[in-house]
Amino acid sequence: MIRTLFFIMLSVQFSLCPTPPRMMRSFRYNTSQSKALEISYTVLEKLGYEIELFTKESHLIKTYLSPIKKDLRRYDYSLAVYVEDQVNVFIIAQKHVFKRGSETSIGGGKSITEVDAVDWLPYTLQQKIFWPLIEEFSKYGLKEYQNITLFQSEKINIANV
Repeated sequence: MIRTLFFIMLSVQFSLCPTPPRMMRSFRYNTSQSKALEISYTVLEKLGYEIELFTKESHLIKTYLSPIKKDLRRYDYSLAVYVEDQVNVFIIAQKHVFKRGSETSIGGGKSITEVDAVDWLPYTLQQKIFWPLIEEFSKYGLKEYQNITLFQSEKINIANV
């Protein structure tokens, strides 16, 4: 009886585990595309990001890698901002992994960590990166899309008017 109850509770716990959202946020703007690009550049500089790539022609901004830590793990990330119909902010991340083989090669001159590209970050780190961006973008009038389906229903309502 107790064992069955334990397995039921365990399966419910796993089925309710939320998956973190993709490492992207979108913001809508009510100005020109070039002005939204300038605002994005200003926000990134204001938050202390160093700009690696800025192209007005393709409406793209990319920052240099910035370190961020969670517990003992170390991650590096950079932001890519692409301005089209909305401002899309992407996190490009990599994780430092301790190599087990490094214990046998003491003094071998090789690094004891290696870097792996990851397509996700822990949700707490994503929030730590995105919250300042959301706050700064809102100061300039760029609002985050809360839910894509909400945006779609807004389009439908506007079209029916």
